[in-house]
Amino acid sequence: NGLTYYIRKNAKPEKKVDLRLVLNAGSILETDKQVGLAHFMEHMVFNGTKTFPKNELINYLQSIGVKFGQHLNAYTSFDETVYFLPIPSDDPVKLDKGFQILEDWAFNANLETKDIDDERGVVIEEYRTRLGANERMMRNYLPKMLHNSLYAKRLPIGTKENLETFKHEEIRQFYKDWYRPNLMAVIVVGDIDVSEMEAKIKDHFGKYKNPENPKERKSFDIPNHKETFVSINTDKEATSSMVQIFYKDNEKSKPSTTVGDYRTDFVEGLFSRMLNARLEEYTNDANPPFVYGYSYHGRLLGRGKEAFQSIAMTAEDKQLEAVKTLATENERARKFGFTQSELDRAKNETLAYYEKAYNDRDKNNSSAYLGRYQVNFLQGEAIPSIEYEYNLAKELLPAITLKDVNNVIHSYIKDENRVIILMGPEKDGLKTPTEQEVLAALDVSKVEITP
Repeated sequence: NGLTYYIRKNAKPEKKVDLRLVLNAGSILETDKQVGLAHFMEHMVFNGTKTFPKNELINYLQSIGVKFGQHLNAYTSFDETVYFLPIPSDDPVKLDKGFQILEDWAFNANLETKDIDDERGVVIEEYRTRLGANERMMRNYLPKMLHNSLYAKRLPIGTKENLETFKHEEIRQFYKDWYRPNLMAVIVVGDIDVSEMEAKIKDHFGKYKNPENPKERKSFDIPNHKETFVSINTDKEATSSMVQIFYKDNEKSKPSTTVGDYRTDFVEGLFSRMLNARLEEYTNDANPPFVYGYSYHGRLLGRGKEAFQSIAMTAEDKQLEAVKTLATENERARKFGFTQSELDRAKNETLAYYEKAYNDRDKNNSSAYLGRYQVNFLQGEAIPSIEYEYNLAKELLPAITLKDVNNVIHSYIKDENRVIILMGPEKDGLKTPTEQEVLAALDVSKVEITP
C-alpha cells in the first residue's frame, strides 16, 4: 500500500524504543476553507481514537510513564506532520499498544462534531498565546520572504477566523485525503528485535488502502523575483534585534544522493566554516557590530528552495552596521577568497568532527537516527552510515582545493532574489532604519575592501 518503514536496533537507552509516524502532508495542502486544519488535526488525534476514546489515550500513556509534551509530542509544518511516541520496549503489551496508538493516529481518529467544537477553543487559545512579538513580525515579513508563493498564506497555526468558523466536514475531508499509507512512514529505533517490529508494522498498517482516486500530493514553488525586498519590523514587546540577508537560489534545491553531491556539501561546509570564523573574530572587538553573526547556505521555510543566508544578532542601535559588516565580509570572500591556512584549519576541524562521530558510533542515543530517516523519507536525502561518511571525508577532503572553495560564493551573491529582514524593539528615542538606509548598508561597491 506504499507505506514506508525504517527499523533500527539501538540499545541506548536500554529497554526503550522511539516510534515516529511521519506524514508527508502539512498546511501547504490545505484549501482556503481548511486553513489551520492540518495543525487542528494534530490536536484531534490526541483527543480520542477508535481504541482510545476521549482522554483514555493520554491517561494510558501517563500510566506507563510517558508524559504529554515532555515525551509524547507532535508538530505540524508547511510540508509535514510528525508524531513522536517513546515507550518501554521490555513489555510486549505496552509495545503492542504503542503500535496500536500509531495505527489509530494514522487511520482511526474520532472526529465527532462535539469533540471538534470543544477543541476549537483550545486551538484558538494556542493561536493567541503564540501571537507574541516574533509571530507578529514574522507575519509581516513572510509575504516578502516567500514572495508570491502559497507558503506565505499557509502558516500552520491558521487564522482565527477560520478556526472559529470552519465546517466540521472540512477537517474530516483533510484527514481522509492526506492521512493515507502512501504518504506515511513509520520509524522504529530502539532496544528491539527488528523482525518482530517489522511483523508489527505489517500487522497494524498492511490492511489499510489508499483512496481510489487520491488527491495529488503537489509540490509548491517559491517563485524568483528581480527586486530586492526589504522588510523592517518593530514591536513594542520585542526583546532583541537581528538582521537577516537572504540570497535565494534561482533553481530548485535537490537532495544529496551521490558522492558528487557529498563533495559539493563538503565544499560548501568548508566555505561556511571559514567565513563564520571571520565573523566570530568581530565579537572579540571592544565595540562589535553584532553580538553573534553567521552565514550558511540552506533551506528556506518552504521545501524545494534554498538560500545563502547571513544572519546577526545585534544591539538595538547597530542593525545597519551589522548589515554593512555582513555584506562587506561576503564581498571580501567574493573578491579575494580565503587563504590556504584558513582552508587547512577548516579541513582539520571538519575531519575531526567526522572522526569523533565515528569513534562515538556505538554511543549514539536512538534519537540520533530518527531525524535522518525522516529527512530521507520526506526529501530523499541519502542516509549512509557514519563509517561510510568518515571514509568519504578522508577521501574527499584532501583533494578539495582553495579554488573549489573560493568559487562557491560566486553562485550565491547576486542582485536579484534578495530579501533583507530587520527585527527589533519599538521604543522612544530609538531610530528605526529606513529602507533606503538598509539598501545603502547592503551596497558595499564603493567600500574599500582589502584581502
